Amino acid sequence: MPAGSAPHFPVEERVARFRQFYQRANDRPLLGFFVGSDYPLRRYRASGSLSTDRPLAPEDFAVAPYLDDCDRLFGLHEACGGDFIWSASAFWGIPWLEAALGCPIFADHATGSIHARSPARFSGPDSLPAFDPRSSWMRLAGDFLDRLAAHSDGRWPIGTTRMRGIADLLSALYGGTEFILAMLERPGEVKQVCRQLTEFWIAFARFQLARIPLFHGGVGSFYYNLWAPPGTVWHQEDAAALLSPALYDKFIREHDDRIARACDAVIMHQHPTKFVPTDYYLRMPFLALELHVDESGPSAEDLHAAHVKILAHKPLVIWGNLSGRDLDWIFTRLPSAGLAVITVVSSPEHAGGIWSRCFPS
Repeated sequence: MPAGSAPHFPVEERVARFRQFYQRANDRPLLGFFVGSDYPLRRYRASGSLSTDRPLAPEDFAVAPYLDDCDRLFGLHEACGGDFIWSASAFWGIPWLEAALGCPIFADHATGSIHARSPARFSGPDSLPAFDPRSSWMRLAGDFLDRLAAHSDGRWPIGTTRMRGIADLLSALYGGTEFILAMLERPGEVKQVCRQLTEFWIAFARFQLARIPLFHGGVGSFYYNLWAPPGTVWHQEDAAALLSPALYDKFIREHDDRIARACDAVIMHQHPTKFVPTDYYLRMPFLALELHVDESGPSAEDLHAAHVKILAHKPLVIWGNLSGRDLDWIFTRLPSAGLAVITVVSSPEHAGGIWSRCFPS
């Protein structure tokens, strides 16, 4: 292996380890690396010229430059070694669902992200379009996937893109916190909106999966770099952090459960901030749960009880810019079975140092 990097395992061996991980039968934690910034506009050079003074349209995204970024990012990832497998998707910096639902989206190079704003005239269920695979945003998503599949030529897996969940979409449509007022003042309306959003979400997931070729019998996972069983979709409900457990249970729970049952497999992403519906998720048929260790949030030691609770029931992915203290805690205090860890690194040498620290023998 290159000097200073982590071990470079054959792809078949990495896939076999992931199969064991999902069965909670791996004999050591899986360890992988995320190279560089996790802000999409800083990560993908192709997005550097996106306009900031108007809403973005599908024609602002020429696919070919993003294919060049994929080659570069794949090379950076492979140079670091480890257990994980770099994955591609339709450019995950685009808030696809929000854009397809009619939200204007704006590039913000200062933050490195593309943000959705509420539509000017959103008025509830009648304002929502039905899923249309021929719409301009879906045609762009399909073009990304078709060209990624051809360009990869079996070098890397492809997964579904970042898909914000029902609470996130309510926040985008109604406004950051206004959706909570709508829940309290117009519960019937919001429940109908949730049902329509869930139909749209599932249709978009299936639209992507139909275009994603299998890679060693499975698929990828956009920026988490996991191999996953065929039909796997990533899900998130970051805006659920703004809800009380009662509001989550009343408005969102049934739709997360429906999504988990509508797809062959679903992995749920979580941030450890405010209210996190982990106890609900453990009762849903998710394939695995992912929990960030955020730089401004609780440490791995602080999250120990949550990690242990998840690992008692489901595979757990821990993602973060992990400190040495975090890594020491995770690799000495948590059980190995069903545990996979991906940490941010700056170079192959950085990755190699982390590997040696976590696996000193």
